[in-house]
Amino acid sequence: MAEKRKVNRCTIAATQGRGSDVIVIGAGLSGLLAAVYAVKAGARVRLIATGWGQQIVSPGWISVCDRADDDVIAEVRGYAALHPEHPYALAGLDALVCALDLLQDIAEEIGEPVAMRPRDGHNLRLPTMLGALQTPLLAPAGIAAGDLTEVEEPLLIVGFAGWRDFYPALVAGNLSAQGIAARPLTVSLPAERGSWDDWPADLARRFDDSAFRSAVLRQVQPQVKGAARVGFPAVLGMARHAEVRREFEAGLGCPVFEIPTLPPSPAGARLSNGIRRWLLRQRARVQIGHAVLRGNVENGRCTGVEVGALGHANPFYADTFILATGGLYNGGIQSDEAGRLWEPIFGFPVSGPPSEGRADWYQGRLLAEGGHAIHGQTGLRVNAQMQPLDGDGAPVLENVFAAGHLLAGFNPLTDGCAEGVALATAYKAVSAALAARA
Repeated sequence: MAEKRKVNRCTIAATQGRGSDVIVIGAGLSGLLAAVYAVKAGARVRLIATGWGQQIVSPGWISVCDRADDDVIAEVRGYAALHPEHPYALAGLDALVCALDLLQDIAEEIGEPVAMRPRDGHNLRLPTMLGALQTPLLAPAGIAAGDLTEVEEPLLIVGFAGWRDFYPALVAGNLSAQGIAARPLTVSLPAERGSWDDWPADLARRFDDSAFRSAVLRQVQPQVKGAARVGFPAVLGMARHAEVRREFEAGLGCPVFEIPTLPPSPAGARLSNGIRRWLLRQRARVQIGHAVLRGNVENGRCTGVEVGALGHANPFYADTFILATGGLYNGGIQSDEAGRLWEPIFGFPVSGPPSEGRADWYQGRLLAEGGHAIHGQTGLRVNAQMQPLDGDGAPVLENVFAAGHLLAGFNPLTDGCAEGVALATAYKAVSAALAARA
């Protein structure tokens, strides 16, 4: 990763007929990247999703291999060699590297750049809203600016009086306990607008207003007192985030960074909204708020999907389908009180814990070391082309490919690779789909 690789640009011929070339089902990180890659490859794309995916509630950063102490890609290579059923092994290292490049390209293009450590392929060390440290590989530029790998002290951590979602004294206290000098500052928000109950995204939109942010900036300026960097909760603007951050850095005379707060995540919303607008400019179709009810299958192929509407279902047709509907908590896999697990659109076989009922799904402690069986053993088994497999290991449908948290072979909650898997498998799914049609 020290030298950025160029994404392989695939091209495909336009399809004759009434359908899109590719239908992507799901608007999480996996679905969005799949749609971007397919559009850049020349396909006509329709993205359909019930709602936005996990990036809306996650901090906005990209975990590829959180436990890596040095070169992240080298660590992934070694881990994949030892775990052939892991999605990294199935998708391949090139898919991961190209997906990370593609994400950086599209993020830069839409004005929401993501950044990594400038000199190597090591993880960042970023503060959380509790003052702990997390180690993703990439993050939105405003959050990545808080990297504590080489600590420049002291830090000033700013919060807002009466706002319930961020406590600067907690952050600064826990950072100081880890040997990172930090002090808290609480300032007031303009009294005529908002309340303690503002959602982070609502507060971020208020920072788009120049008068509002000037009122906040005036309170912070006298308190900087030589701070090396100033950290704010990740609400520094929604539509004008880059402008807000530049203005704060100029006004404070030092670097400014963001610290993720409670969801919904403004950083994730910025990325999702930017990609949605980019897809629309490329004449892709984007349908958010529409549930895909079922797939129509003939002779081992999906011919189309039925999408819920007011009192009826609308059919949409394509040559290729990318299933990126997420795992148990996103609706891509569903369960019931009897312990059944199923994939609701195509009825693909779902791997799960080897027990009847739900007795062995969970351990006795919520934060059990290694996670719970239901999270680490549940998902669709796929081949190296990302095609879901039946019980005999054969592809169920030749033109349907799966990606993201829907897949078996890893635990997206504990393995520290959730976003990396989403990106790598999305890239590989689209690559395989386009190669099959060439």
